[in-house]
Amino acid sequence: MKQSTKYLKILCNLLAAVIVLLLLVVVLPRILGYFLPFVCGFILSLIANPVVRFLEKKIKIKRKYGSVLMIAAVIAAVVFICYGGISVLAAGLESFAAYLPTMYANAGAELNEAASRLQIVFDRIPFLAGVDLNEFGASVGEYVTEFMSGGEPTFDAIGGIAKRIPDVLFGVVIGLLATYFFIADRDKLVLLLERHMPQTFREHTSRVWKQIVKAVGGYFEAQIKIMVIIYIIIWIGLAILDVDYAWLIGFGIAFLDMLPIFGAGAVLWPWAAVKLFSGNYVAALGMMILYAVALTVHQLVQPKLVGDSVGMDPFAALFFMYIGYKIGGVLGMIIAIPAGMILINLYEVGAFDTLIWCVKEVVTDFNNFRKLPKDS
Repeated sequence: MKQSTKYLKILCNLLAAVIVLLLLVVVLPRILGYFLPFVCGFILSLIANPVVRFLEKKIKIKRKYGSVLMIAAVIAAVVFICYGGISVLAAGLESFAAYLPTMYANAGAELNEAASRLQIVFDRIPFLAGVDLNEFGASVGEYVTEFMSGGEPTFDAIGGIAKRIPDVLFGVVIGLLATYFFIADRDKLVLLLERHMPQTFREHTSRVWKQIVKAVGGYFEAQIKIMVIIYIIIWIGLAILDVDYAWLIGFGIAFLDMLPIFGAGAVLWPWAAVKLFSGNYVAALGMMILYAVALTVHQLVQPKLVGDSVGMDPFAALFFMYIGYKIGGVLGMIIAIPAGMILINLYEVGAFDTLIWCVKEVVTDFNNFRKLPKDS
């Protein structure tokens, strides 16, 4: 192969990689947001299609009729779950919001007591004698007060939400219709895609898709199961420790435990430390025991539920979480883990082999070019 031809191919591959990256990062999110009802309809069709196939084969119900039944069942289930969940959560949040001033006052008293006890210890240590914990506690209290005060929603914001209700309802209708057509005409749509896509592209895409579904689907399924188990443990533990609104606080801790790197200890250890230095030794011991139980159960069930095929190296998880947080905040941090898993699986199936080869060839040729003759 001529050097000019080789570098022309390398340039084409690198440009293709840059274009694909721009499409994925810039164009694809906008397209998915624009066609969100169809995206939701496609996801619902993936969930409902196995049941429709079962009705079609075992009970001999035609696919179109089975699609209608499944969509109706999915709508009923979603409405029931959402209505019940939102009703319970709204009632709990309303009472929790009314309890917040009392909770804040109790927490302030405990923090002040802990700070006073720590101050005595600090005063006896030479290089910590000048540290004023009371001033630090006052600064933290002011910050928490400002954070909790938040601000009331304005009439403009409420009006904006009200104006969007028709759009949301229209999107729901379009999404349900799209779900029906994705299920009822599935074979026709698959045949249409196969007719207009090259066979090699279909085979490669199918292999990548299976890896992505296995990794991301398995990850979310396993994490939700682990979260439910940890939530039950923490809820029971906090209830035994006589913590108010244990069911709501336990949900927040279990959700935090689902995030890699952080875990339940991010809440339970500082909480136990405050209880310990404020003189509530029983509660502090209970918090540490609760954390030990939650950590042990987590480590026992995680290998079985997650498995090596959908796992991720802790350093890689930390790296992807940092990138996700810098790009999209807390939501980006949560999405970064499955996105990183997709990239890792794409790498393992060889999706980046051509790009890596191009970069290696350019680096190798550049290093050879810059070498000087030994006799010069």
